[in-house]
Amino acid sequence: MDDVRLLALSSPSPRDQLLDALDARLSTYNYWRFSKALLLGQNDLWSQKDTWVIRTLGLAHLFVVSGLHTGFMFVIGSLISRAVWQLLPGHLLLSGLTRWHCDAMIIVPLLFAYAYFTNWGEPVVRAAIMLSSYLCARMLAMQFSAYSIITFALWVVLLANPRTVLSPGLWLSFSLVYLLIGYCQTTKLSRLIMGQVMLSTASMVLILGWQEEISSVSVLVNMLMIPFAGFIWFPLGLLSCFEVLLIGSTYSYKFLELLLFCVDEFLNWVVFSLPLLTFETFATSAPKALMLLLIVFWVYQSPLKRGVLSILCVWCLLFSSTLFYSSKPDYTILNKNNKLVLKDKEQILMVNAWAGSDIGRLLFDPNVDFNPSGRYLLSPAKLSDLTPRRLLTVDTSWVFLQKMEADKTITMLDALNVNWLIISDGEFLEFHFQDKQLSLRHSSCLYSFFLLKSDTCKRVEKLESVLNYLQT
Repeated sequence: MDDVRLLALSSPSPRDQLLDALDARLSTYNYWRFSKALLLGQNDLWSQKDTWVIRTLGLAHLFVVSGLHTGFMFVIGSLISRAVWQLLPGHLLLSGLTRWHCDAMIIVPLLFAYAYFTNWGEPVVRAAIMLSSYLCARMLAMQFSAYSIITFALWVVLLANPRTVLSPGLWLSFSLVYLLIGYCQTTKLSRLIMGQVMLSTASMVLILGWQEEISSVSVLVNMLMIPFAGFIWFPLGLLSCFEVLLIGSTYSYKFLELLLFCVDEFLNWVVFSLPLLTFETFATSAPKALMLLLIVFWVYQSPLKRGVLSILCVWCLLFSSTLFYSSKPDYTILNKNNKLVLKDKEQILMVNAWAGSDIGRLLFDPNVDFNPSGRYLLSPAKLSDLTPRRLLTVDTSWVFLQKMEADKTITMLDALNVNWLIISDGEFLEFHFQDKQLSLRHSSCLYSFFLLKSDTCKRVEKLESVLNYLQT
């Protein structure tokens, strides 16, 4: 009996078997990592760069399975129901079967099947209960308002799991649904566009202080990507998955991969070419509270034009630091064609190839306002010129290397108690001075989050801490 139980526990579930089959066939495609996140909410194949790009563009909500994805499934189920309704024999229609009956019998199982394959995520289950309650009410010809149906769904969720009353996600989901019902009473295109602008702006306010920067065209990117995901990517991705599971071919996904290549090229151009908006950390919560009140006022006043004025005020507050302060670095060290270059906002101050074997010419002082001066050094073009005697002569504290050097060099620097930081070819290190504080940004650390930090990023943090301590 124990062996049977162990076998049952160790054997994969049908969901896991299907997911493994999809990975086995589609993992060779470069953009399956994004399709897998969109369809199933699994971003385990993402690199840190992928995470940074998605967050900076404000598209993270597309890859977290939520009510939006359940809405996609609702639309797909509605199309299937319409096709089935057209094919039903006449005697069934005369027996009292209505279109709402057909919708409920097809869409409700489809919604909960999707919830099963996404591992019963709370947002998906909540959205499935909301939409199922709506369909059942219509099927039973109950004349309830949309607010009443959503309130009933909230009651069902709390009845099933009372502890979710403490979940911020629960109240955020239902609050946004109530907000959408109040704002989108019609299906006019202009109204839907303004609704998207409102939701994107509100999301920017919510992530203020949590995310350092966001693309200046985040709202526009969302307005393009959400329809693309809903009408092309999501349905074509599902079709590709069914094709893989049923007949084992990947013809549909090959076409989708081509589309995703074009989309990825566009998104990378946007995030790396167009300006980013840097969020200023406010000293108090008053500006954020004011922005939330302005958003509520906009929804309350809509469609009156004076409501648009409030959203303009939100944008001014949201990006005040970018509007009034320059985001250009005061100094930059960059590695161009394996040559280290130090420059300020206007001109080049030094290049390591200029100094030859005289490493004294590679010291930062008097070009850069570090305290104490004369202890920060660009690595010479020839590493053989970086000898222990010369390092001790100029009393070096930090050396900026142009590539990962041999263990012998690293051992020498560590033995002399000289810190080092690598700026490889194509990378840069920016120095931002503001209010007597120094902030460093290394290009290879832009994609690092939380505990996933490389040795380079940890060294950048150490250098920043040391420099800020010396400034005081």
